[in-house]
Amino acid sequence: MSELTQEEIRRRRLARLAGCNNNSPSNSISPPTTPISQSPNNVVRTESPLFDTPKTPIEEKCTPDALDNSNNKLESKPLEQAEKRESYDEQKFDNVFQIPSKPIDISIPSSSKHRSRQPPQRSDSETSSIHMEVDEASGCIDKAGGANTDIDSGIENMEVEEVEPRKEITRNRTTSSTEISEEQLHASISRVLLCSFTQPNENFVFLPQVADSLKHTGGSTSDIISQCLMEALVQISTGSNPFKDLVQNPEQTDNISLSSFSVSPTQNLSPSPSPIGSCPVPLLPMKTNGTTNELSPQIVALNYLMDCYSRVAVEERNHPKKSSIPPLSDVLSDLRGQIIQYTSLLLQGVIVGVDNFSKSPLITPLLQQSFPRGFLTELILRTHANFDVFSRIFSPVLQGLFTMMQNASIVGNEQRAPLQVLNDLAEIRCGSRPICTLITRQIQFLPEICTQANGRELTRTSYLGPFLSVSVFAEDEPKVAEKFFSGNSTSDKSLNQTLQQELENSRNVLHKVFHNILANSSSRDLMLKYMSVLLKNNEKRAQLQMEERVLAGDGFMLNVLSVLQMLAFKVKLDKVDFLYPFHPASLVDIKNDTRLRYTSQETSEWLTDLSRAHAWIEPKFPTQCWFLTLHCHHLSLLPAVQKYQRRLRIIRELQKLLDETVAAEPQWRSTPLATRNKHLIKRWKHQLKKLNKSKACADAGLLDKNLIRRSLGFYTSVSEFLLSALTNTPPGSGTPNLPLVGDIPPLFSALPEWYVEDIAEFLLFALQYYPKAISENMEDTLITWLLVVMCSSNCIKNPYLVAKIVEVVFIINLSVEKRSEQLYSRFMAHPLSQTMLPSALMKFYTDVETTGSSSEFYDKFTIRYHISLIIKSMWNSPGHRQALVNESRTGTQFVKFVNMLMNDTTFLLDESLESLKRIHEVQELIKDEANWYKLPTEQQQSRMRQLNADERQCRSYLTLARETVDMFHYLTVEIKEPFLRPELVDRLASMLNFNLQQLCGPKCKNLKVRNPDKYGWEPRWLLSNLVDIYLHLDCDKFARALAGDERSFRKELFDDAALRMERSSIKTPVEIEQFKSLALKANQILLDNQMSDDWMADAPDEFKDPLMMTVMSDPVLLPSGLVMDRPIIMRHLLNSSTDPFNRQHLTEDMLLPANELRERINLWKIQNKPPNK
Repeated sequence: MSELTQEEIRRRRLARLAGCNNNSPSNSISPPTTPISQSPNNVVRTESPLFDTPKTPIEEKCTPDALDNSNNKLESKPLEQAEKRESYDEQKFDNVFQIPSKPIDISIPSSSKHRSRQPPQRSDSETSSIHMEVDEASGCIDKAGGANTDIDSGIENMEVEEVEPRKEITRNRTTSSTEISEEQLHASISRVLLCSFTQPNENFVFLPQVADSLKHTGGSTSDIISQCLMEALVQISTGSNPFKDLVQNPEQTDNISLSSFSVSPTQNLSPSPSPIGSCPVPLLPMKTNGTTNELSPQIVALNYLMDCYSRVAVEERNHPKKSSIPPLSDVLSDLRGQIIQYTSLLLQGVIVGVDNFSKSPLITPLLQQSFPRGFLTELILRTHANFDVFSRIFSPVLQGLFTMMQNASIVGNEQRAPLQVLNDLAEIRCGSRPICTLITRQIQFLPEICTQANGRELTRTSYLGPFLSVSVFAEDEPKVAEKFFSGNSTSDKSLNQTLQQELENSRNVLHKVFHNILANSSSRDLMLKYMSVLLKNNEKRAQLQMEERVLAGDGFMLNVLSVLQMLAFKVKLDKVDFLYPFHPASLVDIKNDTRLRYTSQETSEWLTDLSRAHAWIEPKFPTQCWFLTLHCHHLSLLPAVQKYQRRLRIIRELQKLLDETVAAEPQWRSTPLATRNKHLIKRWKHQLKKLNKSKACADAGLLDKNLIRRSLGFYTSVSEFLLSALTNTPPGSGTPNLPLVGDIPPLFSALPEWYVEDIAEFLLFALQYYPKAISENMEDTLITWLLVVMCSSNCIKNPYLVAKIVEVVFIINLSVEKRSEQLYSRFMAHPLSQTMLPSALMKFYTDVETTGSSSEFYDKFTIRYHISLIIKSMWNSPGHRQALVNESRTGTQFVKFVNMLMNDTTFLLDESLESLKRIHEVQELIKDEANWYKLPTEQQQSRMRQLNADERQCRSYLTLARETVDMFHYLTVEIKEPFLRPELVDRLASMLNFNLQQLCGPKCKNLKVRNPDKYGWEPRWLLSNLVDIYLHLDCDKFARALAGDERSFRKELFDDAALRMERSSIKTPVEIEQFKSLALKANQILLDNQMSDDWMADAPDEFKDPLMMTVMSDPVLLPSGLVMDRPIIMRHLLNSSTDPFNRQHLTEDMLLPANELRERINLWKIQNKPPNK
């Protein structure tokens, strides 16, 4: 076959260009209608007699007529450019389209210049998801890109003539090649619909009724298309597949293999341009579901319509120029429209009856991502205006996804496909997002509660419940523990990252779904209500003892939390209404929560005043989202953390019990308890294996880097909110000036306690189990909040909240957590840490003496232990050490602090040493086997129980006592004056003398126990530190205080202690001599005191202190009218701010000097003092 010569092609091109310049109607070429198999925007909305729906504004704007009226004209080009295009035409492309170096220039009116666009760059999932959006009516044509871009091929259409063999077509040199006859139009319809209405053909299905109708009455192409589709679908509805025996014609598929079809859901569903090879053209026979070769008529019909829709795109690519202008463009657009309309009728059961309980035929192609490009989008676009029709088509799809997710498990990644399909559907836009509206209209979207297990019920019955139930926790999904985890912590850790990544992917998809529903105005309120009801019905998860079987599981709640965290990520605090928790229409409920400062009565009064003075406005979404996220943390993350810690405690206790029982096997092996103990050991091992598997699942669910980072970021926002409420300043105001001036703002006082507590609980958990995530990501705002709370402890009524913040700083301390070095450095370098923290810690050390709790006596030791370690680490920093020294010189807080430190040391050492004595006694008794076995069994068991209790107590008290003694030791190196004050020095000397007597006195052997390291008992260290304190305070005033301790001070005791230290090389000879010299000085003062006591015993009673009955040296008058010696009453006020006689409030500034009485006492001493011998 011969082709046109170069000269002929050139002449024809010049003639056509000349026709364009003359604006000839027959030769002018309008911009080609985009041959898109995806986008519905360029389709002629031809109405079918079977599907009579009015045109929407979108349809009216997107018709080819509207595009043709744009009057775009092809600009004339130089001859050289035309020749280049002709040479380009002759190139052979094996189904590969390339972007021409110079796209055709077309004059476009200003109103439509922005319509053309370049092929999309799908660099990431977000870009591809954006391409799924169908614009609102006002911008429909804009997003179609319909001016002159071939979206399927991804290039701009070239004006290339179709060069065909002369033998087949006799070319008319004076007629434009874009003309097309009616027979050619009918042939295009036949190729698209795979049907013939002229004569039987092995490549097409012959439709006799259409043929007969055309023979007698004729008809337009629209009628022919409608009749062909109806007759073909009627044949399929009878149960037969008339297309299965057709011979495949390669020309019908444009030589495009299925392997070139991209399976990306965003490509398959997106109306954006794409390369030709990505268009699916399924080959006959029709697709099967893989389980049976016999498909239902409805599925066969749907597959047929989908294939027809694909062949429209093939027809456009095979004839790019003809299909871009009428009449072929009108016919192809009509084909698309009627295929979609008949698909709608089919899915409603109008053409083929369907079983109400059968699965929607759309489910399989959605899951397989096998829809032709644009098919689903156009189906939604054409049906969403009629909600009843739209619901009949897509509600079965949503219910099918719901059913699949009810049985889906993360094992096998069964949740992936349904989640992705739901997301793809929710992203499709037709002005609004109709699928999002339909989701919230599902009958079970927000069902009524029917059982007592309201929280658990919502996870099972609500529409989104199964989608949010993807979990790795063993309690939610036992398959995870059985399949992935063996109970070996080393091997289990390698699986965590895989599970966490899969879970994170699911949460990202869920976030997109929720975001789309919330971004859609018609579904936003229902979604917010759903989340509010979800939290309301699971509020009991915040209780210490919750009934897990009636509440949502940890996996479900953490998924909800992750979605809310992602939604709240970009919320700025300046857009949040701080008063929202008290708003009458608030979605969160805090009315039963304990407040930071206010009582319930004070809160009620403040709210009454607020409602009168404040004009409430409708809350905005950022406010609602932020507070829902805050409350979701309280109901999801914190209960999961507490459960995780309880599980670890149970594992430790059970492992200890198992080890002790196994270790004692030689003792019970031959006893009647042997069988029972063996059974218990077997059961405990089984329980431990299950618990370890459960722990491994919880590790994957909780110790998730992404979850920890998101939670830390949100709690940073919460700390900024609290800081702003406390200081009454706008968010982001920086570090406040301390101490705070004025009253605490009522907003802060009325906030729930758990707003503060949850931050501390989360940080304690994360710093202990995932410190790296916290150390690398904690912001300065959160550090500032921690320091402000500690430095302003009076702003919070509950001291245990401040104690939790102190514990957070204690965990950050390098001596506890070595992996938080970077965070510790930032904390210590903060300005508040260097200036205000030392004094604040000393104050709080004193304040926790009384907490109001029944366990306050024992709680204070733990809190003070944390404070002592923080101060110890600060002492090693020069700047902080100087702040401590300055506080001891100028601040009154230091004396109270030393007094409490002395009280604790006295108590802890006394209890520790007494426990050691009891342990020694029992150990000696057990060592004497003859006497031990003579004791009755009950007495033996009682002694052993007492021994275990003493051992626990001794370990605990010695740990605390060691820190208090150590604090005395390093503080007295540079700070001496406060320790030598009259109200302190006597008690300090008595404490030191008593403990020295315990360690070196005649009964010191009673402190000797077996395995002292088990209890942390180091007598040599304790003796060395006590002696150092003596030496640090060595002076005349301290020597007089030592001599004044008549109970414990003896020179022989000091000599014995010096001998022991010399023999054990505990101290250097110089230190030992200094210690002896101090004892000698104190002994001399003791002798002098004994002489003076004799004559001072005869002093009048009015000269004696009423409590101690000693002659007063500095009498003061109390408000009650009684007179006391100042050192004695000051010592009392250090422990209690009350009058010792009537318990009324009393402070140091209320004491009045009794000067006249002091002069009389001094005069009496002069007159009655005996002469020195």
